[in-house]
Amino acid sequence: MIRRHYWWWRQEIPELARWYAAHLPGNIGDWARSKVLRRQLGGLGERTRIGYGFRVTNPELVHIGSHCDFNEGVFLTGGGGITIGDYVGLGPGVKIWSVNHRYEDADTPWLLQGHEKLPVTIEDDVWLGANCFVMPGLTIGKGSILSAGTILMKSIPAYAIVAGNPGRIVGWRKQPPQIERV
Repeated sequence: MIRRHYWWWRQEIPELARWYAAHLPGNIGDWARSKVLRRQLGGLGERTRIGYGFRVTNPELVHIGSHCDFNEGVFLTGGGGITIGDYVGLGPGVKIWSVNHRYEDADTPWLLQGHEKLPVTIEDDVWLGANCFVMPGLTIGKGSILSAGTILMKSIPAYAIVAGNPGRIVGWRKQPPQIERV
């Protein structure tokens, strides 16, 4: 019985530390989140600010680069792995999922079919506006911008400007090279 309680507490204490740090306001909260998350995430770069209300599942599978800025209420489900590059900004309420429910077999309740785990990669110099949602298995190319409220269901190339539900390319920060016609 003591052994069972030991393992239960060993799992609960890191989660409790994340919850407590997530709910501390102001600069002291930013400092506490950086200290707690540096020990729990798979990687956390220098000078990255994690805002109030940050939530993460499977933090050991989440890698965040340097000089990033995460606003309030960001939620990452890291079960499939999430890699975030340098100089990435996430607006308030952004959600990045790397896990989704399976539902292919119509004869089996979806709740009994388990989960699909697909990694998400966000390259350097990307900005996700407020309340964006990124589905599992996607790559967001370097220098891309997602406008507020975008639901991203497909990977996007470097320097794309994306908006809408589902997210569509509406412009470019830098034009992609012309494709040679054969």
